[in-house]
Amino acid sequence: MSRLTIEDLQVMKTKGLKIAAGVCYDVQMTKIWERAGVDLLSVGDSVSRIFLGMEDDLEFSLDAMLLFGKAVSRVAEKAVVNVDMPTVTCNAGPKAVEEAAKRIRDETFADMTKVDIRTQEEELFDDVLAVIGTGFPVYPQIGFDVWEPSHGSAKDFDHVMKWCNAVQDAGAVMIDLTNVSHEIYAEVAKSLKVPVIGGQCGPEADGRIYVSYLLTGYRADSIDKEEESPGAAKHIYDIALNAVSKIHAGAW
Repeated sequence: MSRLTIEDLQVMKTKGLKIAAGVCYDVQMTKIWERAGVDLLSVGDSVSRIFLGMEDDLEFSLDAMLLFGKAVSRVAEKAVVNVDMPTVTCNAGPKAVEEAAKRIRDETFADMTKVDIRTQEEELFDDVLAVIGTGFPVYPQIGFDVWEPSHGSAKDFDHVMKWCNAVQDAGAVMIDLTNVSHEIYAEVAKSLKVPVIGGQCGPEADGRIYVSYLLTGYRADSIDKEEESPGAAKHIYDIALNAVSKIHAGAW
């Protein structure tokens, strides 16, 4: 199978086919996602919090982001690859974003970069334009913070429609729409030409994003939770506990 392109994802929308997107940060999960048939691999800056233990997004540098982007791109054979623009870079202004976009393109060989302008669309719109100016495809994130209740008011609808249309008209290749109601997902996806996907949507959108560690239960704080299907963390814990117990008992 040949490598998918951004144009292939756009054609999927026109044909009514749904785009499967997986957030990952490492070689092994990249290979697992690809074996499962994922269409888009997204190297998220969430790696800073989940796997590096950083409490502030501003601690996570572009150089660090490039390491994870290179890891995924190095082994991806089928899926389109996105590498996120770090928050600290987005906040540094369009010139910094322009230079970062060139580095992401040239050093990771990713297909596009996601620029998160949620809740700051007015202030950070020029960051989207800065990426477009380099000729590197941009995939803006629009909407609201995920820890808030889902947004579904008429005001919320007008807000996201305004900015989704703005980034599409500017040249964005697809959009990550975050934390809106299913009704808003449906209307935005129907109205826009570019694919609109998200992590909280249903089939009314053009596809769905799943974060690998959440999907698989690979979180230490999930070990003690009572679940119908134990997650990856519980499985790993049980294996590790057995091994450590045997060593301590001198019976390995």
